[in-house]
Amino acid sequence: MAKKLDTTYKSARYGSCTYALILDKRHPKKDRETFPVAMRYTIDRKSWYSFVAGEFTEEDFAKVCTLSAKAVRSELYEKKMEFDAIFDAQTEMIERLGNSLSLERIKAVVTGVDTTKETSFIGVWEKKINFYLTDNNGERCTTAESYEYALKSFQKIMWNRPIVGFKVDKEDIEYWNNGMMHGVKDETGNLVGKISNTTRGIYLRSCRAVWNECVSLGYLTNQEYPFSNIQKKKLVSIPVGESRKHCYLTVEQMTELYRVFVEKRYPDTWKSGYAERAHYSLGLFLAQYLCNGFNLADAGELTYSQYYFDTGRKAFKFKRVKTTNRTEGGSEVIIPIIEPLQRILDEIAAEPVLNGFVFPEILQGATLKADKRKRISQENSNVQDRIIKICQEVLHWEVRPSGTWCRHSYGTNLAHARVEQRYISESMGHSTNHSITDRYIAQYPLETQFEYNSKLLDLEPKITEEDINNMTEEQKRRIYIVQKKTIQAQKLEAAKTHSDRNCGGGHNRCVFDLIEYRKAN
Repeated sequence: MAKKLDTTYKSARYGSCTYALILDKRHPKKDRETFPVAMRYTIDRKSWYSFVAGEFTEEDFAKVCTLSAKAVRSELYEKKMEFDAIFDAQTEMIERLGNSLSLERIKAVVTGVDTTKETSFIGVWEKKINFYLTDNNGERCTTAESYEYALKSFQKIMWNRPIVGFKVDKEDIEYWNNGMMHGVKDETGNLVGKISNTTRGIYLRSCRAVWNECVSLGYLTNQEYPFSNIQKKKLVSIPVGESRKHCYLTVEQMTELYRVFVEKRYPDTWKSGYAERAHYSLGLFLAQYLCNGFNLADAGELTYSQYYFDTGRKAFKFKRVKTTNRTEGGSEVIIPIIEPLQRILDEIAAEPVLNGFVFPEILQGATLKADKRKRISQENSNVQDRIIKICQEVLHWEVRPSGTWCRHSYGTNLAHARVEQRYISESMGHSTNHSITDRYIAQYPLETQFEYNSKLLDLEPKITEEDINNMTEEQKRRIYIVQKKTIQAQKLEAAKTHSDRNCGGGHNRCVFDLIEYRKAN
C-alpha cells in the first residue's frame, strides 16, 4: 500500500479559528494532476479557502512539506520560504483580528470585500469625516474639511480605477500621489488633480490616518504599508509644508496699501459696487495685520467686550479661536487700537455696542460651527481675490498675498523693528510653557503696546532734498537737533538690549545726515 502523501504544510489554532496552508484537492480536474495551494480557515466546523501560491502535484507539495530547513540547495527551497512567509502573514492577520474572528471577517480582510455590511476603505474615510463634523458639536469641522478635500482629490484622480471595498494597495496610493504632483487626464482629456506640495502633504496625512484606522479594524493587514515621512525607495514620502519666510509684506508695502484705503484710490474702470466691496476687503486685510496678525475666524468672533470700554475704547481683548480648546485658558490677546486701526474701524466696523460683534458681516449671524466655517472660508476667498486685484491693478505689484500673509507680516515687521521677541510671541497668541501669569500680555503697559504696534506702518511725512533746499537755516537746525536726540535714544535702547545692529532711522535718517553734511560745509 502506497504511503499517503502529506497535503498540509503547516497548521495552527488561534481562539476559535483553525487555519492551515494546504493543497486543496476538493475539485480535481480531468487531465490535470496539479492542485491549488490554499489557506483554509475553519470556525465552528465551517471552512473558507483562499488560494495563495499557484498549483502543485501531490508529490512536489509533499516534498516541500518534508523539506529540511537546511536543504538550501534544493530546487524547492524557495517554495518552502514562500510558504513560510504566507503562513506567518496569515498568523499575524488572525492575531490582529483577535476577538473579531469570524469567517466573514477573515474573508473581508483577505479579499477586501465585506459581504456582511456596507463598509469599505472609502466608507472608513467618510466615517472619519462625519466623526470630525459631529464630535463635540463640530469643534473639529476644519479637520473634517481637510479629510473631505483629500477624499475628493483621491476620487478625482482615481476616476478610472475606483476603489471597491478594501481592494487598495501601495500602487493605488502611488498613483494618487503622482496625480497630485503632475495631474491626470479626466474623461474629457483635461488635466486635473495637480496641487501644491503643501496641500499634497495635508491630503496624504489624512489618507494615512484612514489607512491606519482600517488596519486597527482588521483590514489591510496583508497589504504593504505605503507611507513614509522621508524619501524612501518604493514608499510614498509625505512632504513637509513649504517655508513661508517670504510670504509677507514689508512695512512700506503695508503702508502703501493703507494709503490706498484712506484715499480710496481705485480705478475708475471698476464698477462702484465692486470698488466698495474691494474697499471693505482691504480694510479687513489691514485690520488682520494691525490686530496682531489675527485671522478672519478671530475677526468674526471679535466683540466690543467690557475690556474695550474699560480702556476708554483703546484696546480689544480676545481669545484665539484656533487655540481656545488646545491650551488651558486659551491664548488671551490684547490689541492696542492705534490710530490707523481706528481709522479702519470707523469705516468698516459696526458701531460699538457692549458684547456686539466688531465685524458682523463676516459671520452674518451664523451660530453653528459648520456654517461659521463656510462663511469664514468664503470671506477669506473674497479678501484674497480683491487684495490681489488691488496689488496688481492699483499698485502694479506682482505679489499675490493671502490672509495668512497678515500674520507673517505682523511678526516679521516687528522683528525687523527690533521689538522684543517675547512681546511678538505673546501678542500673536502663541502658546507657551509659561504660567498663566507670565503668558498674560497685560504685563506690557498699554502705552508700550501702542509704541510697538505703531511700528507696523510708517506714516511719518518724508522729507525730500527739495524740502531741505527750501528750509531756512533755523528750520534745518531744529530738525537736526530733534533727529540727533532720536538717534541717541535709539542707540541707548540698542545698548540696553545688547543689540549689535545699527540704529534705525530709515529715509529721514539719510535726509538728516544730509543736513548735517550741509551745515558742516
